[in-house]
Amino acid sequence: MPEYRITVDNKTYSVNIGRIEDDSVEVTLEERTYTVGIEFPGNKSQKTPTISRDRVVPNASAAPDRTTAPGQTSGMGDIIAPLPGAVLKVLVAVGDQVTEGQTVAVMEAMKMENEIEAPVTGKVSKIAVNEGDTILENALIMSIG
Repeated sequence: MPEYRITVDNKTYSVNIGRIEDDSVEVTLEERTYTVGIEFPGNKSQKTPTISRDRVVPNASAAPDRTTAPGQTSGMGDIIAPLPGAVLKVLVAVGDQVTEGQTVAVMEAMKMENEIEAPVTGKVSKIAVNEGDTILENALIMSIG
């Protein structure tokens, strides 16, 4: 503890200054400890300021459906996104005949291009995305019937 000499009414005292917390300080005077309130010049409060912001919650119903609903299973020919990412290319159109293992779309996920392959042989019955779309994991990309 720092020690100071103070004079009050022409009498000198030895004072030890202890812990300062918020607006109080521990002072030891003649072997007795006191908690003394203090005020900092030009600053009435030493409390941490808080930021107040209005909370804005986006309307989820306005967003396009880019995921498969929880608990919903995809069909045998449904192609779902393995990771969240961006659709770079759609290589087929509705009505095209595809074979199992054929690349039907290209996605960018985690800064890597991923080829999306047809899980079955058949005809493309639905394309649920467009090039440039950002989709989440398990989003339906297309269906092969």
